[in-house]
Amino acid sequence: MPQSMALAKGARITGGIFCLLFFLFIATWMVVDVSEFGLDGVWESWTFQSSGGVNQVTNPFHFGLALVQLAAAFTAFAGQRVAGGLLAVATTLTFGTVLQALVSVGDHTSDDRWFRHAETATDTFDGVFLSSLGLFPLTLVAGIVLLAGMRSWPRQKPSDPPMRPARTAGVAAGLVLGAMVLLNLVWQVYMLVEGGSENFDLFYLGKGALGELLGLSSGWYALLFLALTAPAALNSLLRGAAARGLAIGLAVVSLPGALLSVIGMAGNGTLFELSGAVPGMSIINHLQLALDLFGSVALLFLMGRGEPVAPAWYPPSQAPQFAAPGFVPPPGPQAPPAWQPPAGPVPPVSGPPMPPAGAPPMPPGTPQPPQGGFGPPQY
Repeated sequence: MPQSMALAKGARITGGIFCLLFFLFIATWMVVDVSEFGLDGVWESWTFQSSGGVNQVTNPFHFGLALVQLAAAFTAFAGQRVAGGLLAVATTLTFGTVLQALVSVGDHTSDDRWFRHAETATDTFDGVFLSSLGLFPLTLVAGIVLLAGMRSWPRQKPSDPPMRPARTAGVAAGLVLGAMVLLNLVWQVYMLVEGGSENFDLFYLGKGALGELLGLSSGWYALLFLALTAPAALNSLLRGAAARGLAIGLAVVSLPGALLSVIGMAGNGTLFELSGAVPGMSIINHLQLALDLFGSVALLFLMGRGEPVAPAWYPPSQAPQFAAPGFVPPPGPQAPPAWQPPAGPVPPVSGPPMPPAGAPPMPPGTPQPPQGGFGPPQY
């Protein structure tokens, strides 16, 4: 039976509880945005019809993140094998979100601005920082639980086998995810070459360019997705047990933002327009948008069904055991040895051939026949 890795039940349930807390964190701030700006105001901000309100907290990325967190919690509680990858995606992106908030919200002042439109000393501003500060150690604990909870399969206790993608689906999904990795690297290299080191804070920290209080800088967003997409592509090509969860999680996060971006750009008439100042960046952004939209749909289709790594469970094979020095067999009847001498009298050891009964004795000095063996024959 092929060896595989699976998340232990205790780690899976614990990770599900953490992801449920992460979902409540994101959902709470989405509700705050709706209560503050209304559904119309949030929709206009998410579809680029407005620049967003003061101290707005969330954007379309957080909507996709909330979906992944909720899916990870439900699959973990239901005992689905796909939960492992979903928990990894949800935990990693939540960690990146609250870490960005601690840096940007914590350092933002009226003189040193990190956000385009944010006001300090408000309930929303302070609440985002304090809640992120409380959630940050939980993301670290959740990550440790998931890493420590990986176990080899099969084990002595019966359990369902891990699920892996089908052969064709795994290769196709690996190519889609590989294209995402390649385009991600191209974007980062282009930004570093064209922007230069003086814009490092802008690209990877978001200083002065962030719109929402929980928003991610473009460079930090790219690094987080690179850290998830690269192993997801490798797992898909190798048909690993974590491939389906990672791919589905990335697709669920990316699809809402890509769909809302297409709706907003189509409404603004900029869907097929390229920026005259930086046409290369416009081409890369359009390719990324198309890949996020159609690639996410393809990943959901390809990874929707999987196949077990083995047809059924049976105990793993045990290595042969040998008695250590000083071993004393337990009391009780012992099994007979594998070989026993035959019953009855033991025949004598054969000697020189004897004449049959009634025949004259052999004359003395008669040479004995050769007894075989090596060497030249005896004459």
